[in-house]
Amino acid sequence: MDPDIPLGALVSIVHRAHFIALNARMRQYDLSAGQLFALLYLSKRQGTPQDALARHFHHNKATIARAIDRLERAGFVRRTVDPENRRAVRLYLTRKGDDIIPVILAIDREWEAEICRDLSGDEQNALRQLLHRIAEKSCTLCSPVSGAADAD
Repeated sequence: MDPDIPLGALVSIVHRAHFIALNARMRQYDLSAGQLFALLYLSKRQGTPQDALARHFHHNKATIARAIDRLERAGFVRRTVDPENRRAVRLYLTRKGDDIIPVILAIDREWEAEICRDLSGDEQNALRQLLHRIAEKSCTLCSPVSGAADAD
């Protein structure tokens, strides 16, 4: 691989390869890689408003609504109207959604172990720390952007 590839392009290559691998593994569960991150987020934050999910992932509301529609039809997520704001929708995992979380985590850990197989433990830790710092900085740089464009 060309050593002069810009950092953003390298991140994009890894991201795309990750999505391809996850899509292949998750097809048997009627899930796609794009849906996994919403499920993982909701597993830690039950009752998240749907618009907050859109902001968190820097997608527009329509994109998140379509993703949640698919997850709801497949039985992984349920929507409830917020009793304090009838226009807001809160999201919860169903039992089926809760049950798939360990599967998703295992599949993702397997992918991570495979791509990091040739790195020492210290290199893996350093990579994770550096990527966390870069991710945090990236989020602060794009946080003032409103109506984020779809990344699909």
